[in-house]
Amino acid sequence: MRLFGAAVLGWAAVACATPTGGSQLQADLDALQQQVWRLQKDNAALAQQVAHAGAVPAGPDAALAETRARIESLQHDVQVLRTRSDETDQRLSAMADALRATREALEALARSASTAAAPPPGGATAGAPGTPSPGPTAGLPPVPQAPASGAAAGSAIGVDLYRLGYGDYSRGNYDLALAELQDFVRLNPADDLADDAQYLIGEVYFSQQKYPEAVSAYERLLSDHPAGDKAAAAYMKKGLALLEMNRTADAVIQLQHVVSAFPKSEEARLARERLRALGLRER
Repeated sequence: MRLFGAAVLGWAAVACATPTGGSQLQADLDALQQQVWRLQKDNAALAQQVAHAGAVPAGPDAALAETRARIESLQHDVQVLRTRSDETDQRLSAMADALRATREALEALARSASTAAAPPPGGATAGAPGTPSPGPTAGLPPVPQAPASGAAAGSAIGVDLYRLGYGDYSRGNYDLALAELQDFVRLNPADDLADDAQYLIGEVYFSQQKYPEAVSAYERLLSDHPAGDKAAAAYMKKGLALLEMNRTADAVIQLQHVVSAFPKSEEARLARERLRALGLRER
């Protein structure tokens, strides 16, 4: 039984390292708690049977002792997992707060830069004698002032925004994930992660069964990043979304394209399976 507890703890440590570790850890806690309750119930039933039979064992009953030991071990495992679950929830919450604050700082910086670029009222030239204009970061949290440093900071913020959107998508917070991923694409259209973010936008819509919106999101990815590493997946998921919309002929075209354009990909294998399920063969 101790080996079982150690295995549970080891699995929990791995789960804590993943984006969905908190929710999986909670599921394990619930399962362990159910085991504890079942063992306690069995223990009580066994003790009642012994009492009704009128047989009082001379020494500690082996079955009762083993059951009590199992209960104590499981209770210990539950307590450890609860502690780790609380710690994981606190870390995730702190990370989400930090990333949201960073996102707000970036948006404020963009608004301030736009305001600074506009001509001042009355036709005066910015920076003219007697009319000093505030810098673009006036009233904002400290950010790097040099253009190169500013660009590097913007890139780091963009990555954090993408990770935040990915994490919310993984946890099923679809509306929040959609807003974060759309902000990332808008602010970082040329970033290496832009096609990944656009693909996740399609996945959010697909998960919400908003298939027309999903098709539009995949089409934008294919238009903006035709040679990106998400192209095969976008064609594949576009085809599946069209199937859900009962546009079978259009869906078959997309699936056939996956097979012909990306023949050795995992998406091509899935497309072949779906075509066979439709009673069709690949071209």
